[in-house]
Amino acid sequence: MSFTAIQRFFVSNFLTVYYSVLILFSFLLTFLRNPLKNPWEQKLVLVPPARLSDSKYGVHKYVKANDIKLHYVESGDPNKPLMLFLHGFPEFWYSWRHQIVEFNKDYWCIAVDMRGYGDSERPEEVSAYKIDLLVEDVRDLMRKLGRNKCILVSHDWGGLIASKFRDTHPDALDAVILLGSTTREAWSHEIWNNPDQKKKSWYTFFYRMPKLPELMLQMNDLQIFDKVLRRQENYVDDSDIECYKYWFRKQVALTPPINYYRANFQLTFPDKYKDENVPMIVANGEKDPYIVPSILERIKTEYKYIETVLVEDAYHFLQQESPGKVNKIIRDFLLKNKL
Repeated sequence: MSFTAIQRFFVSNFLTVYYSVLILFSFLLTFLRNPLKNPWEQKLVLVPPARLSDSKYGVHKYVKANDIKLHYVESGDPNKPLMLFLHGFPEFWYSWRHQIVEFNKDYWCIAVDMRGYGDSERPEEVSAYKIDLLVEDVRDLMRKLGRNKCILVSHDWGGLIASKFRDTHPDALDAVILLGSTTREAWSHEIWNNPDQKKKSWYTFFYRMPKLPELMLQMNDLQIFDKVLRRQENYVDDSDIECYKYWFRKQVALTPPINYYRANFQLTFPDKYKDENVPMIVANGEKDPYIVPSILERIKTEYKYIETVLVEDAYHFLQQESPGKVNKIIRDFLLKNKL
């Protein structure tokens, strides 16, 4: 192990313990403020919100890909180019509702619940969420859909998977679009060399702990969704929030998504080792609370064929919070590349 890896080992473990202590202290304060209230009591909802079955978003289907049952929503003409959507944390197919409606006239839109999310299968082992397996989920899903190529549209964790997919399966791509995301190499560089990114990424250290992250997210009937998704309220309303809470209230629904962090935390990454002529764009929000704007400059050093956009007055979940701006960015990028 190199000196750098040893140094990062101690720093990462210190930060994991540090943030865990802070969260435990917040639990104590919550109890002291209202000792008679159970902060982990959740609303019981047996019937899915009506929006999840709205036909304007498409048809719900299932497929076994890479030995995992995946749920997806299909909309548009199967004879048109495939536009495949990969969501991030903590989301599911519904986060792409504005893009499905925008692009289903020109593309065959498939919005998948990634393994461990929504109505897709949830393996129990942490190792089942290694990024190489997630990449192969996408590749095998394409095979099962009968396609050799796609336009890959991604957000957050979906972007990490999409950029890794670009490195390993460039021949399977017409284009790659990352929203509110980064590459693993750029993230690693920034988190260890940029104090602002390290601070913004506090949760990646904390999520390494067992049980505590789930307890934090479950508090006050998953109030975390109201906090992170309601930064621009015009596009995310109470009914949208209930769609998220419906799935994440389910038993052990939070553990598989958090396992993405547990399974893929690495101290070092190799430099970018390969670049292919695949059109790629990364669009991040100017006000993203989790990703520093300067990470776009780092990503540019890794790829020859890349565009970057810093979306003005946009936050992290920009495909939901700023759908008009995001849809235009995607449309203009595809037109420029004649896709």
